[in-house]
Amino acid sequence: MVLNREYVFSRLPRRAPESHKGNYGKLLAVCGSPRYRGAAVLSTLGALRTGVGLYTLAAPECVIPAVAAHAAEAMYLPLPDAGLPQEMAKQTACLIGCGLPASEDTARIVRDGMTHAKALVLDAGALSALSHDPVLLEHASCPVVLTPHPGEMSRLCGEEIAQITAHPAETALAFARRTGAVVVLKGHRTVIASADGALYENRTGNAGLARGGSGDLLAGMIASLLAQGLAPADAAACGVWLHGSAADRCAGRISMQGMLPQDILSDLCAIFLENESRM
Repeated sequence: MVLNREYVFSRLPRRAPESHKGNYGKLLAVCGSPRYRGAAVLSTLGALRTGVGLYTLAAPECVIPAVAAHAAEAMYLPLPDAGLPQEMAKQTACLIGCGLPASEDTARIVRDGMTHAKALVLDAGALSALSHDPVLLEHASCPVVLTPHPGEMSRLCGEEIAQITAHPAETALAFARRTGAVVVLKGHRTVIASADGALYENRTGNAGLARGGSGDLLAGMIASLLAQGLAPADAAACGVWLHGSAADRCAGRISMQGMLPQDILSDLCAIFLENESRM
């Protein structure tokens, strides 16, 4: 199906007057590295602006001040930390990969997430680490959402990029059925596929998103919705539609040429405000 406003706002959690932060999930994100501190900033802001109740960033010490300067609401777990698997188990959902290198340390964190997390989003460096051993997905003890672009999808499934871009729906659906994961195959028309055969196409978004950092923001948004209790496919589909819709609004406000990923957060908030009666 083609995603639309009615689908998205029929699934987003309603914020009841008597609720508290614990009602909106706990998200642990393992993101950021000395080279990619901004990835941790953007994924953090995406998660917080999409409504998660409690958010913890696990990152190297050098990354934390960069994020803290933008997000006073976040909590922090400096890495390395031997207690990371236990922290994963305490959360409603985990996000791994934004700004992480494709290293053995990242692969170990992914394996810990597969074992200890209740629900998991894998992006960027986590996907690169996973591509060396994709069979891990078949043994995950929790729902997993993958957010690859065509290059990452090629490394995961072994197909040529040209084949993937020519047949994105078929590629995403085949990999979802093979692994049990929800696949968010990003592109001009992002598709979301799940193992039960559900397939969604997104038609929001524009070329202003063709910048580093857009995917980090999206990963944080999807993980936030997953932590708030949405089913994995719904979290992925709603996150993708909201991300693109906010980008469309942002482009109309300041142009595709000049917009930055962080700029769309104001437009995301405006979309939530306009549609609160639907939630």
